[in-house]
Amino acid sequence: MTRSSIPDINLPDDDNPAHTRQCAADGCIQEGIHRAPKSRNALRDYIWFCLDHVRAYNRAWNYYEGLQGAALEAEIRRATTWERPSWKFATGQPSDKVFDDVMGLFDFENRDSTKPTRQLSKEEKQAWRVMQLDPVDDIEIVKRQYKQLAKQNHPDKNRGDADAEERLKDINLAYALICKSIESGGKNTAQ
Repeated sequence: MTRSSIPDINLPDDDNPAHTRQCAADGCIQEGIHRAPKSRNALRDYIWFCLDHVRAYNRAWNYYEGLQGAALEAEIRRATTWERPSWKFATGQPSDKVFDDVMGLFDFENRDSTKPTRQLSKEEKQAWRVMQLDPVDDIEIVKRQYKQLAKQNHPDKNRGDADAEERLKDINLAYALICKSIESGGKNTAQ
């Protein structure tokens, strides 16, 4: 793959914007209406080209040309932060100041997560009673309670007690109904 070359540049003696600029490429007589930086060290000093020559200039432009090793690495690192300084997180001492949480977004202790946000069906109310929980939308709470109740009522633990086996069946049905209700957002529940 060959690399495009920068067009030969014919710089005018004065950069007077009052007159029409001619393309800076040697031998070109078109108007130079597109600007390009002179070098990486003079990014605000421009050379003016016609459209064809500015395209050739842009294809050949390499901002990092001439930089090697540590200088190149330092330049790339500066560019990744938009040439702004950056610091590691948590470099100072932790602050004891508490910010003002007007909306209560971080007040986890006072959130009322037990309030149902919708009307529960008769079957759902019974399922919550069987699970010994108030209605919540957090499936993890339901899973923990289910595991605890399943261990308590498992036939192996209760030496074949028929009542414990029936309670376990009810717990399984209640758990399935609650999980389905939570996953669907309560839309597909029996009324």
